[in-house]
Amino acid sequence: MAAEFETREDYEDSPAGWQQRWNAELAAAKKEVEKWHKEGEEVVQRFRDERTKDNSADTRWTLFTANVTTLAAMVYGKTPRSEVDRRFADAQDDVARVAAELWRRLLNTDIEREDDTYAEALQYARMDRLLAGLANCRCRYVAEFETRTVEARLDANGQVLAEGFTEEVKAYEDVEVDYVHWKDQLWSPARVFHEVRWWAFKVLMSREQLIARFGEDIGKKVPLNAKKSGKRNRPGLEDAIEDPWQRAEVWEIWCKENRKVYWYVEGHDEILDCKDDPLGLTRFWPFPKPIFANVANSTLVPRPDYKLAKDLYNEVDDISTRIKILQDSVRVVGAYDAANGALGNALNSTHSMVPQFVPVDNWAMFGEKGGIRGAIDFVPIEQVVVAMDKLREMRQELVQALYQVTGMGDVMRGQQMANGTPGEAQLKARYGSVRVQALQDEFARFASDLLRIKAEIIAKHFDARTIYERSNAQYGYDQAVVPQAIELMKSRFNEYRIEVKPEAISLTDYAQLKAERTEFLGALSGFLTAAGPLAQQMPGSLPFLLQMLQWTMGGLRGASTIEGVLDQAIQQAQKQWEAMQAQPQQSAPDPKLQQMQLKAQLDAQKSQADIQKTQAKLQADLQRIAAETQAKDIQEQSQARWNVQEAAAKKRINQTGMGPLIGPGSI
Repeated sequence: MAAEFETREDYEDSPAGWQQRWNAELAAAKKEVEKWHKEGEEVVQRFRDERTKDNSADTRWTLFTANVTTLAAMVYGKTPRSEVDRRFADAQDDVARVAAELWRRLLNTDIEREDDTYAEALQYARMDRLLAGLANCRCRYVAEFETRTVEARLDANGQVLAEGFTEEVKAYEDVEVDYVHWKDQLWSPARVFHEVRWWAFKVLMSREQLIARFGEDIGKKVPLNAKKSGKRNRPGLEDAIEDPWQRAEVWEIWCKENRKVYWYVEGHDEILDCKDDPLGLTRFWPFPKPIFANVANSTLVPRPDYKLAKDLYNEVDDISTRIKILQDSVRVVGAYDAANGALGNALNSTHSMVPQFVPVDNWAMFGEKGGIRGAIDFVPIEQVVVAMDKLREMRQELVQALYQVTGMGDVMRGQQMANGTPGEAQLKARYGSVRVQALQDEFARFASDLLRIKAEIIAKHFDARTIYERSNAQYGYDQAVVPQAIELMKSRFNEYRIEVKPEAISLTDYAQLKAERTEFLGALSGFLTAAGPLAQQMPGSLPFLLQMLQWTMGGLRGASTIEGVLDQAIQQAQKQWEAMQAQPQQSAPDPKLQQMQLKAQLDAQKSQADIQKTQAKLQADLQRIAAETQAKDIQEQSQARWNVQEAAAKKRINQTGMGPLIGPGSI
């Protein structure tokens, strides 16, 4: 076969030739990912702690499950809402602004629907990335048609003006986001993603589904090659679903080389169907670039994160098992003198909580031999306890090493010392997220590209009326621009003027969000205070100042909702400035008159300064006089008190007759 068919062109251009070609292509792809599939199954079993008979008695620390659960919350903590904005903040580009608003309404309305699968697909893809190492979802356009009958038109005389007819009209259309299990896809062997030539998705179809999709002739001939039980995968129940019905494994192959889609079943003699590019997307693929774990530039086959730290996880479990064995061996084991049977019965009694006393014959002899201590001896357990302590220390060292390897240290878990400062906590949170920031950014890129593909399918395949009605544009305040906005959405230049992206998909830091908005409001207050006088002195600077404000606000999350208001303010300011420029300019004032006015202003300012100086001096003099008066009053009051005390003292001296012996300094 290899010698006969050396290139793809050697295969016959027919359903049978295509079947032969895809037999060879898929066989090579399955061989490429065979080892990875086995590793993925092992990782899933470890995450679910599914054990075999050989390791059922082992003691496991489910650190891997805990780490994956923590990372899952950090990578994708909430359902993202779509953010669609003008790519460039051009105040006069109202068409792009309205088109972005229509797209935002369409995408967010779908995300908020109960039956929408976008959020659910992202959750499943997140777990696939953290476990098996590959996350992927795809977009699928769905349309339903119905037959409509148009009756003939007659004039007043009953003559036929227009013949009646029947036509098929589109009754419903939508874009579904499908989760793809990591084992239900294959791709051409490649080193990097842009070298991939084709990508295939596996779908299990019953006989009825085959007939409904491919017709009765083909549907009845397709072999039902899927196993009845065991190998039907579902999220969270890999290889554990019992399916009693026979199905066919149909591979939907998207070939980028010729932009065609093939439907293939192994064991059949012909391709089931072949269609030209059904979606017409710019990048052809109906899915974003998948998230691969630990790939290098030599192969695109992912490597699960667990395999990189498997040895450490196993060592922790091995030590935990040893500790459990030693712990079970630590029990009271001793020997006693067989001559003291009553003592043995007391030691082996099941009623250990009840005080017991046993009779002892020949008490004197029993006491000479050391009493109970001389009659009983216990097996030493000190060595076992010391070994358990050493093993616990080793396990803790392994856990710390594991956290370093996997990036799940105390910073990731938000742990902090009891005496830690708030600044230390902020520093840990800031630099701790660096180790998972790459994974968060990659998942955000994946979610964003998925929304872009969905938006592109809406633009290319939705009817203008569907866009108009689902976006509720008939009740907006920009109805005059809506037709042009829908035309822009359906044109091939929309990506140059409109940008589709998701909100933050990690856990929301509400404290940081509040701090950002508070900081922005403070900066806005300062900006308005400084820009107000400038706008009054130079009216032509107002549009520029408003554009600076819009540029600053554009970097704030959630600011897109008021960009339209700023656009109107900028346009209004520009019109006012243009109207002022259109007015006739007044003649230049007389220079002498300007000098006289300037001198008068300077004199007035000088007089005002002199008045202020005089007032300040007068106020200082008044304060000095008040201080001197207050000090004098205090001095007089003190002197009056002293005089009263002196007179009283003299009176007491005269009464005792000891006047000559006491001087004024003795009081």
